Amino acid sequence: MWVGSLRNNKSTPFGIKWSGEPIKALGVYYSYDIKLLHEKNFIERLDSVKKLVNLWSSRGLTIYGKVTVVKSLIIPKFVYILSLLPAPKEIVQELNRILFKFLWKGTDKVTRLSTINDYENGGLKMIDLESMIKSLRLAWLKRIFGENDGAWKSYLRVSLQRYGGLFLFYCNYDIKDPHIPSSFYSELLQWWSEFRDGHDTKKEWRHIVWNNKEIRINNKPIFYGTLFENGIIYVNDLLFDTNTTDSFKIISSKIGKTNLISF
Repeated sequence: MWVGSLRNNKSTPFGIKWSGEPIKALGVYYSYDIKLLHEKNFIERLDSVKKLVNLWSSRGLTIYGKVTVVKSLIIPKFVYILSLLPAPKEIVQELNRILFKFLWKGTDKVTRLSTINDYENGGLKMIDLESMIKSLRLAWLKRIFGENDGAWKSYLRVSLQRYGGLFLFYCNYDIKDPHIPSSFYSELLQWWSEFRDGHDTKKEWRHIVWNNKEIRINNKPIFYGTLFENGIIYVNDLLFDTNTTDSFKIISSKIGKTNLISF
C-alpha cells in the first residue's frame, strides 16, 4: 500500500504483489477511504455485538449478570481497536444504545450516570464507555514519555515541532490553537488537558509562557524556540524589576544574541 504523496501510485515495483485497500495489520484495517475504514474496524464489530446481545438476551440473566456479560464479552471486542483508532461519535453512541437496551430490555429505567456508579452509591458498576475510551488514549502518555523510541515517536515530535515537540503536553494550550494533522493525537491532547485540569491542584502549567492560551500575540499563542532553549519557560523568567533596555540586556546575557526589536 502506497502512503503519503504516493498514495495514488499504481505501479508495482520489485516484482512483488502490492496490496490494495484496505490492508490489515495486527488486527486493524487501514485505508484512505474513511467510510471503508469505519466499516471494517467498527461496523463489523457492532454487528458481532448485536448477535452476541441477541444470544444472551434469551438467557434470563439478572441485571448484574448482564453487566458481567457486557464487561467480559462485549467490551473486549472494542478495547484494542479503540486504543489505536479515533472512535467515530456515532459508533460510540450506537454501542452505548445497544448496551443499555440489553441491560434494561428497552428504555433506560434510571439515569446512565446512576447505573455507572459503585454499588455503595446505588449503582451497578456498569461500564462508562466514553471514560474508558479516554483512559485507553491517555495510556499512550506512558509510551510517549517512556525510554523506548520508535518511528511513531519521531512522527509525533515532527508534528509538534513548531510548538516545542513533546513540551506542548506541559503547556496551558487550547486544543483549537495548534495544527495537529492526526486526529488521534489531537484527541489525546484534548483529553489530557481536561484530565489535568480536573485532577492537578497545583496547576503549574498555567504559568508556562509558551503555547499558553492566555498569552497571545495577534490572537495567537507563542513559542520562541531560542528563548525556550535558553531556559525561559515560566512567566517569572521574564519578570525583571528594571526598565525595558536593562531587561533586554539581561535576556541577551542569557541567550547570547537577540535583537531589541524582537524583544
